[in-house]
Amino acid sequence: MSDEKQTGETPVTTPATTAEAQAEAQAETQAEVPAPSDAEVIEQLRAELAAAEQKAADYLDRLQRTAAEFQNSRRRLENQLAEETERANAALIARLLPVLDDFDLAFQNASAGNSAAGNAAEGQEQAAWLEGFRQIQKKLLDVLADQGVARISTDGAFDPTLHDAVSSEPHESVPSGDIIAPLRAGYEYKGRVLRPALVRVAQ
Repeated sequence: MSDEKQTGETPVTTPATTAEAQAEAQAETQAEVPAPSDAEVIEQLRAELAAAEQKAADYLDRLQRTAAEFQNSRRRLENQLAEETERANAALIARLLPVLDDFDLAFQNASAGNSAAGNAAEGQEQAAWLEGFRQIQKKLLDVLADQGVARISTDGAFDPTLHDAVSSEPHESVPSGDIIAPLRAGYEYKGRVLRPALVRVAQ
């Protein structure tokens, strides 16, 4: 008998032997699996490309939607700011209208006083003062006009959207439904009525 049989011991397996066996088994397995054909490779690449293109299209769509939402939000904010600014301007201008009314009343009273004045020198001095105040009034109206303020016309037919009729009376020379005379000026701000004009209307 040999020494191996005499001792009853099994052979010792080394790591190198195990690695070699695994490599051989893997090579045999790979040899059994057929390599993909060119058509299969091309088809797989096409599928991967289509998936990548779809993903890119989804990202682009999300980006465009986000950009559109941002633009809409910015536009809404700008519109809100513009509306708030116009409301604030309209409120300020409305507070100035009584000042313009005072100018008109002062000129009406001064004209009546001039017609009754007997002293020519005093009349000339008063006329000079009136002219100065008329220039001030004109400058104020010009400033308001630059901001979109305009006096409402009181010539011609009565318009209930622009005028308030204080009285309606017969008139020999004014057609029925036309304005006889204004009693208080009305004003518009950028096409919107701030205050209607008070007028007398012919029957």
